[in-house]
Amino acid sequence: MIYMCRFMIFISAAIVSYALTPAFIDLFERGGRLVKNYKGDMIPQGIGIMFPIQTLLWYALFLLLFKNDSANTLLFQFAITAASFIGFIDDMLGARDVLGFKGHFKSLFTGRLTTGALKAIVGLLVSFIISSNLTSNFLETVINTLTIALFTNFFNLLDLRPGRAIKVYIFSFLVISLGLVIIQKAVAILPFMPLLGIIIGYMPYDLKARCMMGDAGSNVLGISIGVLITSTFGLYIKILVLAFLIGIHVFTEKYSLTDLIKNNRFLNYLDNLGRS
Repeated sequence: MIYMCRFMIFISAAIVSYALTPAFIDLFERGGRLVKNYKGDMIPQGIGIMFPIQTLLWYALFLLLFKNDSANTLLFQFAITAASFIGFIDDMLGARDVLGFKGHFKSLFTGRLTTGALKAIVGLLVSFIISSNLTSNFLETVINTLTIALFTNFFNLLDLRPGRAIKVYIFSFLVISLGLVIIQKAVAILPFMPLLGIIIGYMPYDLKARCMMGDAGSNVLGISIGVLITSTFGLYIKILVLAFLIGIHVFTEKYSLTDLIKNNRFLNYLDNLGRS
């Protein structure tokens, strides 16, 4: 009965998200919050702010129906709200004349605050707060903090073409879910299902380039994957994941993920799948 109830919330979240996304698009268009996408078309950016707004409804239901999981529900709502909020600031106020961790912190050390540096600092603090609630072990707290923070930024790096970040998010969620089934921790997936439903409901609009979720959305994708991994897997798995994330970030300081995907036939096919 509990599993069926959570599954119905997942389906409902997807349907409501699909129905509400046009209203958010219209809200941004009337407000003139439009930017050029990779094709040069003017479309709304920052629509991902609707993700934590919608989760408020579904996690309110969670608190009513599953009171024994209230602490984790509130922590997760805090995580995605904070990540989306700081991403939204970057979407609305961010300039694109400074890029990469190195560029943002170099600018900060010269006395110029960028939204990218602000996003990195706040993201690290939010990741630390979450990690401190997951474990009291200092080493594991550091690993969890870095993993969550780098996952958040990793999905920012992916969100440069319609649907790309969401495709990677869904693939990551499925792989992690399979791993949790194998180690008999599948129940840990359930609190993340409403957010997954919201993202799936939004996905068609992103794929068709009707709007961009911006950092307000990609931050939510990244932090949720980071929290799911750090709260369920063992230390050695998390060290491997952290090593992968560090490698990706070192690579993207010099090279383009978009170029890497474009030059690989299989990855390019998956990247373009579903677009028109």
